[in-house]
Amino acid sequence: MNETWSIGEVAKLFSVSTDTLRYYEKMGLLASHKNPGNGYRYYSYDEIVVLMDILFFRNMELSIQDIKQMITKMDVGDIKNILYHNQKLVEQRIQELQKLQTMITQVASQYKSCEERLGQFKIVTAPSFQYKLMSHQEDDLVSMIREYKKEDWIDDRIRYMLFVDAADLVENANFCLAHVGFSIEKANFSMLPSWEAKNFLSLPEAEYLYTILGTTYVESENDILQKTLQYIQESGREVAGDMVGRYMASSHKDGLDYYEIWIALAKT
Repeated sequence: MNETWSIGEVAKLFSVSTDTLRYYEKMGLLASHKNPGNGYRYYSYDEIVVLMDILFFRNMELSIQDIKQMITKMDVGDIKNILYHNQKLVEQRIQELQKLQTMITQVASQYKSCEERLGQFKIVTAPSFQYKLMSHQEDDLVSMIREYKKEDWIDDRIRYMLFVDAADLVENANFCLAHVGFSIEKANFSMLPSWEAKNFLSLPEAEYLYTILGTTYVESENDILQKTLQYIQESGREVAGDMVGRYMASSHKDGLDYYEIWIALAKT
């Protein structure tokens, strides 16, 4: 077959740039011929067939280096092994993307809750997460995150938490005297060794006033927290335990961090 095609014709035929074809030639994947009269590149049927394989494998996101070996040195068995290896890499990527999708869905849900349920009150049972109470020192919290964060966790986020003593809460509806801590998801808690797990706590069975609020941490009175305490009083209930807040979202524009909070209520 003596028909030939110019570099421009081949580029148009396969929807690639002429620079891409020159790059494949430079990397030793694709040969070309030159017209002795004008020096222009042209390709024969054999080069077109090779180019089809190059583009086919590139669509599988195989590397240029692998494709070069596949085209110039490998038999079908070697090519099969390359494909199986890349299949495993794709499977790993799928798992990573699925994990990312789960995380995005969860975090988006938290932001949505902050938008839709801010300052709304309801009575709930104790949440199921486990947490560890720390001190006032942020450096201690960072150290604990480094210690407990595990690469193989289903959801590797560690949720920041705030705790306000019941007496402080009733007297000052703010977060100025808050203790800090963190929580881990239930599925990840089950993966901790027993000696680590015993350092974690869970909220006791009780009824809790639940809401979502935003805080700057330094306001003298948090409006929603004050309304929460009023709601408890007007409902004929009493605060029976510390306030527990778990981080939900941030609005850097407003300087606010949002928390879902639980306040234990005395039995009626």
